Amino acid sequence: MKRLTLSIIVILVFLGCEIFSRPQYSILQTYGTKCSACHVNVQGGGARTVPGWLSRKDISLIDPNWIGLKKFFENLLARNSYFDDKLVFGFDARWQTARWPSGIASSKRDYMIMQLNPYLIIQPTNWLFFEGTYNLAYEIEKDKRYPAQQPYSFSIYLKPFENLPSLRLGYFLPPMGQKWDDHTMFVRYAVAYRGKHPVVPHDYAEWGAQIDYENISWLSLSAGVFSGKNLSTLKIPKIVNGKDTSVQLVKDNSLGFAARGMVSPPEIIKGLTSYCGGTFYLNDDYYVSSVFLGLGLPDRFSLIGEYARTQKKDSRLSLSFSTELTYQVTESLLPFIRAERSILKDKNQNKPVYATNLVFGSHIILLPSLDLLIEYRILDREQLEGYFSQWAIQIHLYY
Repeated sequence: MKRLTLSIIVILVFLGCEIFSRPQYSILQTYGTKCSACHVNVQGGGARTVPGWLSRKDISLIDPNWIGLKKFFENLLARNSYFDDKLVFGFDARWQTARWPSGIASSKRDYMIMQLNPYLIIQPTNWLFFEGTYNLAYEIEKDKRYPAQQPYSFSIYLKPFENLPSLRLGYFLPPMGQKWDDHTMFVRYAVAYRGKHPVVPHDYAEWGAQIDYENISWLSLSAGVFSGKNLSTLKIPKIVNGKDTSVQLVKDNSLGFAARGMVSPPEIIKGLTSYCGGTFYLNDDYYVSSVFLGLGLPDRFSLIGEYARTQKKDSRLSLSFSTELTYQVTESLLPFIRAERSILKDKNQNKPVYATNLVFGSHIILLPSLDLLIEYRILDREQLEGYFSQWAIQIHLYY
């Protein structure tokens, strides 16, 4: 089982993946457009542009006519912008039930409001706009906050010249890995002997400045400098003179450099869309690198994934694979399977820690802007006897 799973992961990773907050939508339903076609953030995720909102608002498994709610949804989804698109708003809300870890080999089922994010975009001119969000769930679920998680992010975009790069300033996520909507993926954390080590923290943000270049249709480039203050709150366990201690992942007064590049080549075969790219983050003796590829047929299937490598000198090395195959039954019914592998080499342990994860699930868009996510997960941590499995349900309201 373990050898077969690893083989599947390696094959799928090197066949394909790409880089959107819900990556399969780009290949399946928007025919290969960039992240910036639907999101303000060129990396994807967060506030949606007017075209991004329009592309998803009417998809539904249940026809509102069947339940007498046609007028309700027509009024609710009439618009998301005002003053000639100078003011744009939106939100994401997620509720989930799952089993949360309560020990090395135990867990308990619980419920959580994961996200209550209103978004606001203000664009007074063509060359200047502001975007920001605040996660209200951060104040509600205080006992389920994640290490280095931040409740808000915001930025100002400046682009005085149409053919030159834009400048982004503010408090936001550096370009580290793909922008997935699932923070539990192995490319987001490394499975350790006890618990897990975050690689790209959930809802992570830092003060930073970033340059983005999007003027070529098949090319997307970003580079920036960011504070390491929030990342410095993460610790790596370490044994010094026989005593348990820890070291900071980065120093609290440090600066990190991050870069991202993505190309979307012309169709290799008629109708086939693809992507490739990578990111790199460096702060002193710690780095996070990733590569990603993508392959798919619009309205049929998408194959996406990522390989991530991180290293803290003389402390920790992690290697992670994640890949996901999605088949589109209809626009509103998207079953998928994801295979993942994590390898953690920690100087505190005599041997590496291996973990494998299989996820079977489906996105079911029951009504306009209402996504039901059902998953069954199988986690095998090879240093422990047996395996851990569970089902999880998530309800996602988006606008």
